[in-house]
Amino acid sequence: MLSQSLASMFGDRVISELFSTDALLRTQAQSRQSYWLRMRKRLRLSASLALLTMILALATATVSAQEETGGADSAPSGLIAFFSERDGDYEIYLMNPDGTGVTRLTNDPAFDAYLSWSPDGSRIVFASAGSLGVQLYMMNVDGSGLKQLTSDPRAAFFPAWSPDGEKIAYTSWRIGNAEIYVMNADGSKIMRLTEESATDLYPSWSPDGKQIIFESERDGNFEIYLMNADGTGLARLTDHPSNDTSPSWSPDGSRIAFYSDRGGRYDIYLMNSDGSGLERLTDGSSDDWYPSWSSDGSRIVFVSDRFGFEEIYLMSADGSGVTRLTNEPGAKYAPRWFDTSAE
Repeated sequence: MLSQSLASMFGDRVISELFSTDALLRTQAQSRQSYWLRMRKRLRLSASLALLTMILALATATVSAQEETGGADSAPSGLIAFFSERDGDYEIYLMNPDGTGVTRLTNDPAFDAYLSWSPDGSRIVFASAGSLGVQLYMMNVDGSGLKQLTSDPRAAFFPAWSPDGEKIAYTSWRIGNAEIYVMNADGSKIMRLTEESATDLYPSWSPDGKQIIFESERDGNFEIYLMNADGTGLARLTDHPSNDTSPSWSPDGSRIAFYSDRGGRYDIYLMNSDGSGLERLTDGSSDDWYPSWSSDGSRIVFVSDRFGFEEIYLMSADGSGVTRLTNEPGAKYAPRWFDTSAE
């Protein structure tokens, strides 16, 4: 079994930390067999399993738009960035919010994924797994001007650009477990924000830049937490036996979107920024992940496998008007919206 061979190569803890970086790869089942069966479903078996094996080895070795239920009232503006294996390996892409105009930004054998827009929409920061391990890179919105930002001894993932454009929060395994760090946007002055033996992931800035939400398993399962931008003032926002993950702050700071398996499958939820007022937005036979807001807070883009493959969808912020944006081979993940009309 692949899980056993990986465990013998890298150890159970490293495997657990790597695969816990994304709830697509997690399950509540405790047995290895159930765990890997679910992971195979998410990652479409051999090609993606080989990809994850490569990422693990690198990190350790270096210490058309098809409408489903109706559309929005007006055409959305801006650009949506995402990563996909549509061309054979994971690369960063752009498309219009109606699913047209798909453009490939990266073209490298490395795994390019998990991105964040600069506040002015001119640059994108993302994670890439290559000969230097899993590091963070910056590029212009047309794919030019590539610059390496981190030289992490193990792995750096899940970047989030601050609203003022000065800093980038991210997750790093540099001390052996996943913690939240922040650095200047040029990669300088790295500062650790969390200090836990548990895994801390997916930082997301408040619109005023004063607070950061993230997910952590410090209390036994993945929950959503809030802290000040300097790491102080920790508060737990969710409290449920299931996993709550990938939080995304609304543009006005009043609500947080996230996905959770508390209903038996992964669905998109909303709550107020203090953890109250929980609302379930999607409720079907599929898994729904990775919510990201439009700049006016009226729409949410997300990923769903409701037709058997991971595609990108758009819905109103109340869960209505679900529209399918992509429809081609190759899984798509973690869409991030930049709305040019807000500039």
